[in-house]
Amino acid sequence: MRPGILRQALVVVGCGALAVTASACESTESESAKIARAGGAAEVTSTLKLGAANRGVRVSDVTLLSGGGRKAVAVKLTSTSSRAQREVPLLVKVTDAGGKVVYSNATGAEALLTHITLLPAHAGVWWVDDEVLTAGSAVGAKVSVGTGEDSRREARAASLSAKTTHVAAQAGTTTVSGAVANRTDKAQSSVPVFAVAVRGGKVVAAGRAVVASVPAHASAPASFDVPLVGNASGATIELTALPPAATAGGGLK
Repeated sequence: MRPGILRQALVVVGCGALAVTASACESTESESAKIARAGGAAEVTSTLKLGAANRGVRVSDVTLLSGGGRKAVAVKLTSTSSRAQREVPLLVKVTDAGGKVVYSNATGAEALLTHITLLPAHAGVWWVDDEVLTAGSAVGAKVSVGTGEDSRREARAASLSAKTTHVAAQAGTTTVSGAVANRTDKAQSSVPVFAVAVRGGKVVAAGRAVVASVPAHASAPASFDVPLVGNASGATIELTALPPAATAGGGLK
């Protein structure tokens, strides 16, 4: 795919207006490990506690993606609640043709791959698990949403905005490059950014980045690179930038 092939889009996800322009990519080598190291957000959840089913969240667009020897699961989460929710647990199960679970994030995954840090009231956000390592062939995925905690820090999400600055493909992998700005008065670390490519109303590629540090007062937007899993040719890119996990420095309390 040539730089500039992705169409422009303006996306509002409850985390600020995310302006997407098109036009950088680098080859990806153990991208998931690099993401965790760069963001410093690889704290592991020993066993995911889902709790009661969350009736205040609508799950849609669950998509299993593959490409470049990697797999990922993307999902859109839409809040039907009048209150923001934080640290909402998400259980991912990937199954084979016979319905057998060949991957789950229930044990041994980092916090950002088991929870969404903040879900604003009456808003939709994207979330991506890009560390899907299957024990066999995979054909389907399911995402279950548990109960999080009420949050009064919804303004923290609205103060984060992300935009793409460059999109390109190399060696069969598309990378979305961009910048995230923090308009609060406190620097934030380990900020997750999720990127999803949509074509014809369907998710065709997705990935994530963890930004190590984002300065306060939008003084210097921090750059990020998101290697996508899947084929993003001709797609629009939608971004979600969220506050860091409570377990990470600068996270929600």
